[in-house]
Amino acid sequence: MDEAEQEEEKIADYINIPKWQRYTSDEYCQLIKSHIINKDLQLALNVLDLMKENREKPTSYMYKLLISAYAKQGDVKQCFTLFRKMKQRGLFTSPSIYTSLINACSETTDTEKALQCLTYIREYLYERKIELNKLHYTTLIKAYSRHKQILTAFEIADEAKDKGICTPGIIAVLFHAAISDKENGLKLTLMLWHKMRATKIKPNILHYNLLLRAIRETKLGDLKVNDILIPELKETQVQLSEVTRPDLLSSPPVLSTSLIPILRKNKSIISNDSNLDDVVEETQFQNLNDILCENRLILFGGIEQILKQMKDNGVEPNIKTYTLLLDLLPSTNEAEKYLLKYIEGNHFQPDLIFFNILIKRRSQRKRYEDAKAVLNLIQMHHFTPNIYTFEALALGCIRHKDGIELLQQMETIGYAPDNTILEKLLFNACYHKHFNYILYLMDYVLKHRIKSTAKILAMLEKFDGLLLEWTTDGGEYNYRKMNAIRKDYNKFKIKFENWKEKLQKYETMIKGPK
Repeated sequence: MDEAEQEEEKIADYINIPKWQRYTSDEYCQLIKSHIINKDLQLALNVLDLMKENREKPTSYMYKLLISAYAKQGDVKQCFTLFRKMKQRGLFTSPSIYTSLINACSETTDTEKALQCLTYIREYLYERKIELNKLHYTTLIKAYSRHKQILTAFEIADEAKDKGICTPGIIAVLFHAAISDKENGLKLTLMLWHKMRATKIKPNILHYNLLLRAIRETKLGDLKVNDILIPELKETQVQLSEVTRPDLLSSPPVLSTSLIPILRKNKSIISNDSNLDDVVEETQFQNLNDILCENRLILFGGIEQILKQMKDNGVEPNIKTYTLLLDLLPSTNEAEKYLLKYIEGNHFQPDLIFFNILIKRRSQRKRYEDAKAVLNLIQMHHFTPNIYTFEALALGCIRHKDGIELLQQMETIGYAPDNTILEKLLFNACYHKHFNYILYLMDYVLKHRIKSTAKILAMLEKFDGLLLEWTTDGGEYNYRKMNAIRKDYNKFKIKFENWKEKLQKYETMIKGPK
């Protein structure tokens, strides 16, 4: 039987299949959906081959399902292959398919391919006079910002605005675009913020959280006094004034002469008796990022002004807002207490992550008692400390007794210390040369049969080497102090060698015979 005869037989067989035994179009769709849900895209794609064998024609909806699924994986090649097959079949292409194609470019890690495909799809839509909707613009901006094409992202937003399309979603992706530019992101964010004000767009909680992220993660680029953020809006010119506090979010954006001490500290302004005009002239050439290093909220009116502005806009802070603000606060107890009081006054319930971050901040300042005080707040809000709570506390355990107390607290609650906690405690003990603390931690590892990490061994080896240097080169220490160090070193050296032997035996025992 030749090929033509085989083909005829297949057709005859299909024609002879009773109608009730054939797959309907809906059943093919359900088959594709089930494979997509099971994350098996190849089987979903194979449904098209099955349809071909059964002399069935795929629908536009089937292609839409497949393109959308492959887009989420960033498979640009497969998405555009399916799109071309759709066109060859003359199938209707819905607006959502264009959105999926753009989204595929957003999700892929191949920037060169993504930009090529984005150019193609934009030209394709333009040539056919297909109007872009708000979702197209949002996805395009997201795609270009993901691939660091920030200016293009903002140009597309301007195009959307010219067509009367300006949604909270577009604003949000523009914030994301700005945040992706670490050097200039805060300047771009300010431009976006003032455009929102000029066009009477009311910010929502997502916009405020993204604003705070930009303040935390990005810089102001080359922004200086007298720069105009938006060329067509004179009221967005950055001014230096004798106001009590600066606020680049206000209209006009204002810098205060109260910042001069910070600029002088950073050797930006040298003269101490300059009048305002002289200071303005000098600050035109100063880098405002120096001020950001000192206090990230100071240029935006401080935490009080930001919270007040949110209240004026009818925006309620959420846990993400408070966590971001905590990250941005000056590293002082006073600033933290202000935020805690504000949260309490607004009857807001923080989560355990918020308290863990607060503990970490205080531990990093080596204010262990203040860090421990947060445990009372955790209890008051009916939370139970988790392993991350103790990891944050471990950062501040400089003293031997603090380390013992922490490990005992963990045992009481039922937590076994992980290596991250032991590494933090050991680092503090080694850094401050607390011999008894180090020996205690070494004994703790053996007693509780904890498998040591390469990091712990490296810290102890390094400490051993430094001690040897101190014992051979007295340096700044007097005779009595040197004798004490040598005595401690001998004790540590003997203990360390025995410790390594015992640890090796224990680890060999765990592995068992080969």
